This record gives sequence, structure tokens and C-alpha cells, in this order.
Amino acid sequence: MGRGELDGTTAQQDKSILPHTIDFVEPEADHRMRHQRFIRQQLHELEVKQSVMKRQLSELHGHRLADRLRSVEIEQRRLASASFNVSRQIAGLDKLHGSMLELLEDVEAIQGKFEKTVPDMRREIAKVEFGVAQAASEQGLVREEVHNAAKSIQAMAVSVSALQEERDTVKRLQGEVHELKDELARIRSASVLHREMAHNRLEKLEAGSKSDYNGSTTAPHRTLTELERTTKLVQQLESVENEYESIINKLPRDCSQIERMRTTGTANQPGDGGLYLIAPAEQHHPLMTQCFGEWTTVQRRQDGTVDFNRSWEEYAQGFGTPAGEFWIGNQALHHLTQDNCSRLRIVMQDIYDNTWFADYATFRIDSRDAGFRLDLGGYSGNASDAFEYQNHMQFSAIDVDRDISNTHCAGNYEGGWWFSHCQHANLNGRYNLGLTWFDASRNEWIAVKSSHMMIARRPECDANVTELPVEQQQQPVTSGLAAATSTPSDASRSLHGTNPRQQQHDSTTTAPTFS
Repeated sequence: MGRGELDGTTAQQDKSILPHTIDFVEPEADHRMRHQRFIRQQLHELEVKQSVMKRQLSELHGHRLADRLRSVEIEQRRLASASFNVSRQIAGLDKLHGSMLELLEDVEAIQGKFEKTVPDMRREIAKVEFGVAQAASEQGLVREEVHNAAKSIQAMAVSVSALQEERDTVKRLQGEVHELKDELARIRSASVLHREMAHNRLEKLEAGSKSDYNGSTTAPHRTLTELERTTKLVQQLESVENEYESIINKLPRDCSQIERMRTTGTANQPGDGGLYLIAPAEQHHPLMTQCFGEWTTVQRRQDGTVDFNRSWEEYAQGFGTPAGEFWIGNQALHHLTQDNCSRLRIVMQDIYDNTWFADYATFRIDSRDAGFRLDLGGYSGNASDAFEYQNHMQFSAIDVDRDISNTHCAGNYEGGWWFSHCQHANLNGRYNLGLTWFDASRNEWIAVKSSHMMIARRPECDANVTELPVEQQQQPVTSGLAAATSTPSDASRSLHGTNPRQQQHDSTTTAPTFS
């Protein structure tokens, strides 16, 4: 190969190495442009040197051609190596350019996303502003509610004072009822005493009349006068006794009878939660209780204001107030349920304000001689049948232990109940120790906050009951003892007064749906 061909080939290789768009400059790649300018300068210098060497080669042609050719080859190798390095740098620049383009695309994508996000952000800001405005309006409403609550508290304070007055009125009425009971008992005992005295006096008069028959003429006359006076006194006492029996007989037996009278329109009764004077069968004195429809209240716990840690005799007689915490008395329970026609409903509320029910289709309490033994059955409800565990047990109190446990349940838990092994069910225990009812479905005790026990007669038992005639029920109210001869509805209204809030059920006890 000649020198000219070699030079041409080298020049073509150099031109193939150089980029076709050497003057192309991208605005975003200034550093790349500077680098390419530097490379072009080097290439220019190499071309100048190459031209100089060509001239030298032409001048030295024929003079030491072999040495010059070797030098040229060495220089050509150096230039080829430099060209290779320059090509590699250009390839790196191409990669850098590609990376810059990708980075630019990413920036553009981010910018596009940001532009798309701006409307969403504006909407979110608008929502936040709306929420702030709504919160401001709610704050105004809360302030208004606080103001209204303050007014309500003031009204409640007035209501509390009124309720306290009503409670005093109820206590006064209960005192009057107790006085009425005492007066009736005194009249009854006095009638018995005077009857005995009259019989003794008659016997003495008869004996004296026989002995003095042949005496003076004035003695028989005096004896007949005393006899007439004594006979009149006996008749008056018998009249008082009959009047007392008539009072008792005209009182309703229980709330079921009052509800039937109200339903049939034979008596104009107030609504649920009213206080009523009733006289259970074979119980010769009246008692006061609270009625919810046909249901007679026999027990209530709600706030611990009444001490239930009492003697067996106190549980037999009853204690508390019918509109508050109350135990009607085991003796009254026996008279109310002795015909085995009663059913029981227990409404409980736990400390989490959940309501629990336990209904029993049959409920009966035995006599005092049988220890007021419990007999019930036919459970339904959501509270579990915890009472069945204590079925057929006698009543225990702090002074009478009739349970089958090794411990004294009534003494330990401070309340009378039909205990067997203490704590399956106990609604009369010490209030701050907790009233309990075992829920077998969850295998845990219900922490009872309030309880309400009520009884009503089964409908099938009263299918053939004949109510009192209307003319007997509507007798007017008179003064003194004769006030009790009024109708059950009139006697009940006389206890209520004129304030309807006395008829409301306490807020801590959930009023059940009575069927």
C-alpha cells in the first residue's frame, strides 16, 4: 500500500470517528458542547500535525524511508489510540445525553402530575375551609346547647326541689296510711275488747236479774236500761267492724284488678307509675304499691338509699317507699300469690346500661309457717334462668339462716333472699357490693345497677272473675275512716295529689313493655 493510499485511509477513519453533527448543540447540555469543542480543537491540532507530517514525509521521501515509515506507523498507532479514547468519551457523552433526556422526561412527568394534582389540592383546601366553617357553626350550636343545658339544669333544680316536696308529700301520705292502719287496728282490738266486756256485762246482768227478780220494782227497770245500753254498744261495735271489713273488701286486690277496671271503663284510673292502695286476699289491712298497667311492684333497687340488710320479720312486713327503693313484704307476697295464679317479671339494668329481662310464668310464695318458700317456673327472657337455682328455698335474712350453703349468705352479702348457695341471684344485697344475676349463656355474672320485680295475675285465672258493681265502686269520699270506703280509683287519686310527676317511674329503672 502506498503512502497516499495510507493517508487517505487514515483520513477516512478519522472522518468516520467524528460525529456527523459536530455543530449540534443542545441548550440543556452546555457542558457537553464545551467538551465537544475541546475535542474538535484536539482533532484540528491532530490534522495540522498530520499535514505537517505529510509534508515532512514528502520531503523525506527517499531519505531514510524505512525509518520514517516506522515513525509514521508509531505516530499512527498513537493517533489511533487517541482517536479510540476520543470515541469512548463521545460514547460516554451520548449515554450522559440519554440520561439527561430521561431526567428531563421525568421532570416533565412530575410537572404534569403536579399540574393535575393542583385542582385536587384546591378542592381539598375548599373542603377544609368548608369543614372549618361547619366546625365554627357547630361550635355556635354547642354554645347554644350549653346555654340550653344551663337553663335545663336550672329547670332540673326547680324540678328536684318539687320532687323533694313531692317526696315529703308521699312520706306524709304514708304516715297517714300508717296512722290509718294503726287506727283501724285499735278499733279492731277495741271492738273485740268491748264485745268481750259486753258479753261479760250481759252475763252479769242476766245473773243479777235472776237474783233480784223478787226484789224492789226499780231493779228490773235499771237492769233493762243497762242491758239496752250494752246491746246498743255491741251493735255499734259490730257496725264499725262491718264497716272496716267493707273498706277492705272494696279495695282492689292488686294492680291486675285495677287495670281490668280501667280497661272496662268501670273506673277512671291514672296512667302507669301511679301509687295505689290495695288489699290482697285474706290480708286484713291495706298496703300501698306502685302499678305499671297490670303489674304490681314488689321490689325495686335503684340507688342504695334504703338499707336492705334487715331482719326476717322486717322482710315479712315490708319496708321502703313504693315510688323508690321498696320491698312489699313476704306476708303480702304470700297473700298476693297464694292462689298460684301469679306470674313474675324481673327487669334489670347493668352498669353498662344494658337491659335484661327474666319472666316466670308461675310464681308463688308459701306461708310464714313454711318460711315463705319460693316456687316458680316457666322462664323466658334474655337474662338466663338464675332464679331456678334457688327454687323451693325458704327465705333467709341476717338473723335467720335457711340456705344450704356452708356460709351465712344473707349475713355475708347483707340482704334477705331465697338463698341456696348464695350468689346465683341476689337483688337484695348491699348496693355498693353489687347486685348479681348469673348469666349462664356467657358464664359470667351481670353487674346489676337497678332491678324492678313485678307480679301480675295470669289471664286464664281471671276469666270468670266478676268485678264489683259500678254503684258500689263510685261511692263518694267522706271524712275520717269512711274515706277508705271510696272506690279504689278514688282512694288511689287521694294518695297521688294533683302533681302528675308522682306517677312517673324512676329514671334509673327501665320501664318494660307490659303485655
